[in-house]
Amino acid sequence: MIMKQGVYLCLVATAIMMSGAQVASADVTAIYKMTSPKGNSTQTIHYKDKQHVRVDMASANAKHEMSMLKLDDKVYSITGKTVQDMGQLAGMMAAMGKGGKSNPGEQAPIKYEDTGKTETIAGIKGKVYRFVDHGKQHEVVLGQDKDLQAAVLGVVEISKSSFGMMAEDPTNRFQQDASIKSMALLRMDDVMRLQSMNKDHIQNSVFELPSKPQQLGGMGALLKSLGK
Repeated sequence: MIMKQGVYLCLVATAIMMSGAQVASADVTAIYKMTSPKGNSTQTIHYKDKQHVRVDMASANAKHEMSMLKLDDKVYSITGKTVQDMGQLAGMMAAMGKGGKSNPGEQAPIKYEDTGKTETIAGIKGKVYRFVDHGKQHEVVLGQDKDLQAAVLGVVEISKSSFGMMAEDPTNRFQQDASIKSMALLRMDDVMRLQSMNKDHIQNSVFELPSKPQQLGGMGALLKSLGK
């Protein structure tokens, strides 16, 4: 649940400001705090380049920290020392008829209203915007910071492996407003807030797998037969 919620929120955050993105010129680590009735959690994004991105999701309620790691063209999920190839998992879900995005029809793009207010979060000054999604009003704080933007955009590289497992691609309706071009997310309502961001060197060990990925061959064949 933590991974699903964390990835979805970060996808939306990414979609909000993915137009006109710039590539970070240094290692970037961004930590977001997420709040929900089920408990608080943190999401730490480690970004070196498009081929080396890691997202760690931690919660006091979870026995193990959960992570998603992109190495070259592969994306892995990590729980403790258990590693799964997300590409294989998405293929299995598709074979069972449980993957792929729904087609709810054409929906109007999100429109953002500049409230004229500003907030400074984690040392970055941002503008406060409001928008309505599925009939519910939301508030976001967006700021200009190319390094933070690149870090969050690194999640796009990871999310590509998750789109096939989600009922809806949450980025489509958020990324069409030119007024927020090249801005990075600092806060979304009271559920997601940037806690810190730094450009310290990231050790190579951060992007290493703790074990070999699980082989899903036999299990995959069984699940395919059950899905028929």
